[in-house]
Amino acid sequence: MTTNFLRVLKFAWPYRFRFVLSVVCALIVALLWSLNLSAIYPVLQIIGNNKNLQQWVDDEIAVHQKELDRVDRLEKLAQLRIDLKEVEQKEDHPDRENVCRRYTKEIADIEGKLNYFATWVYRYQLLKSQVVRLLPTDRFEQFLWIIGAVIIGVAIKGVFEFINESLVGSITNGTLYDLRNHCYRQMMHQDIRQIGLAGSPELMSRFTNDMDQLGNGIKVLLGKMIAEPLRALGCLIFACYISWQLTLVFVLLVPLALATLMKVSKMMRKAARRLLQQMSDIFKILRESIEGYRVVKAFTMEPHERRRFRRATRDYYYRAMRIVHIDAFANPMIELLGVIAIGLALSAGTYLVVTGNTHIFGIRMTATPMQFATLLQLYALLAAIADPVRKLSSVYTKLQSAEAASKRIFEVFDRTPSVTTNVSGSRVGRLSKQLEFRNVSFSYEPGRDILSSINLSVKAGETIAIVGPNGCGKSTLLGLLPRFFDPVMGAVHYDGVNIRGAHLRSLRRQIAVVTQETRLFDATIFDNIAYGRKDATLIDVAIAAIKADIHSFILSLPEGYVTMAGDMGSPKFSGGQQQKIALARAIIRNPSLLILDEFTSAADAESEAAIFEDLRSFVKGRTTFLITHRLHTLEIADRIVVMEDGRIVDVGQHDELLRRCDLYQRLCAAQKLRIAA
Repeated sequence: MTTNFLRVLKFAWPYRFRFVLSVVCALIVALLWSLNLSAIYPVLQIIGNNKNLQQWVDDEIAVHQKELDRVDRLEKLAQLRIDLKEVEQKEDHPDRENVCRRYTKEIADIEGKLNYFATWVYRYQLLKSQVVRLLPTDRFEQFLWIIGAVIIGVAIKGVFEFINESLVGSITNGTLYDLRNHCYRQMMHQDIRQIGLAGSPELMSRFTNDMDQLGNGIKVLLGKMIAEPLRALGCLIFACYISWQLTLVFVLLVPLALATLMKVSKMMRKAARRLLQQMSDIFKILRESIEGYRVVKAFTMEPHERRRFRRATRDYYYRAMRIVHIDAFANPMIELLGVIAIGLALSAGTYLVVTGNTHIFGIRMTATPMQFATLLQLYALLAAIADPVRKLSSVYTKLQSAEAASKRIFEVFDRTPSVTTNVSGSRVGRLSKQLEFRNVSFSYEPGRDILSSINLSVKAGETIAIVGPNGCGKSTLLGLLPRFFDPVMGAVHYDGVNIRGAHLRSLRRQIAVVTQETRLFDATIFDNIAYGRKDATLIDVAIAAIKADIHSFILSLPEGYVTMAGDMGSPKFSGGQQQKIALARAIIRNPSLLILDEFTSAADAESEAAIFEDLRSFVKGRTTFLITHRLHTLEIADRIVVMEDGRIVDVGQHDELLRRCDLYQRLCAAQKLRIAA
């Protein structure tokens, strides 16, 4: 069990009292399991002998008492003690130490036999006074009583098994509930770059499939890993009670079984890790083909996507079958070792029963010759021990899959965000003075600058348009404002405060973003517009929708503002309608900083004109950044920033830039050609 899987158990700590109660239930189950198996012996006595249990107990007491009272053994013991004392007093005895050792050994053997017989006399007397005397004397009635007791024991055991399973299930699900929420919270605190590098299919796989694998591991660890060993231990104690020597013969193969499990576990851990990674690849293909289904169908690439998905699922099949084969190998191997161990112990016991001996190869196995009924009882107990051991082999493979899953989950959990919330930082309010980019540089990868030496001052309430070729760093530059990522060099100052040192949430509460890639949630239109403002009323939402030129369309829907937007807002609404809803979401937030990144790229010319007309009044009094390739929409801008290759080429108004900036002239010329076309 590795560190990552042990870390999972910390999340189970709040449920420790349930775990203790489940262990108590498992102990009761193990005890009842062993007691039910012990009923075999009295049943065999009733069936095999022409005596009832009262007569059998009396006979056993008489036999053991007779052995205990044997005069020759007692006289020999007394004589040995006298002889030992005489030898100890003779310091000049030629072989004093060896003789004393021999006498001591003989005395210990006799005393051991006497203790053995005395113990059994006490046990049979206790059994007679507490149990047997309560039973009827008729043999068949005694049999029915024993069977009835077994049935009641099984029923009680079933109740405690149910409680145990329920408690383990509640611990497992509660642990996963807490872990999922902690892991999700940790992921939400990570910055955009970290989430983007991980990819949504990979993250979804870790939150779903990996969590399921981990849950299976927790369940077997807290369930079978506790219950099955207790069952085996209970039977082992009863078996040792009959003959610890024969039981030891059975246990000799345990180290070999453990070595086999260790070998299998290494193979299982590696195979499980590969299987989980392959599931992430399947999620990735599903997401790409489902979200891009229009492209797939437009380019008639359905066969290609089917082949790609078939390859991924085929690889998953092969890797899953490898785990099946490893698991399938472990079960029969452990079972084979268990049968060999039982066979050895049973062979030794059969030899003792058939020959009437008490020794094998000079080693004492029993104090008295073993009876057939005793051997059958021992065999049943050893078989009962082998069953939990066999089940534990599959448990171990599941733990390895859970370990691989826990490693992948905690890879997400342990990522330290480069952009921290900075809860102790200074809180910022509405922008009242200016926003400054001071010598800002940024790169996603070392040596490949996306932004280089950006210097720009923006007054509060000013509207800034940013234009330039694709890939010049426009969106990246504005992504620094809400601290989606931080500059590699330089700093962004908000009213003189370096935003690195500002309280992150207070900063982002002043900002609203509308991007070209619109994201709507599977909720009502009202909820989507009011997403950034919890206290918004229907009137507030309607006003924002009017300013975004989407109010009339919403009212035309049968359910109006309570219409469900659907998953990602598609295909219920057009791209332009989704962008307008996203714009209304930004408007209702009443931000100090408004970032519009190609926010009307999917809108038609008439809607775009209406939106910009409403924006003229909305942007007054707030600082606005506008990224666009449609240069005719720059009328609302106070200044225009021209970028190329991550640098600011020029800053000015439209007429100024047309006179002095070659790049801006080319952009305008290209725009005119597109309009003419």
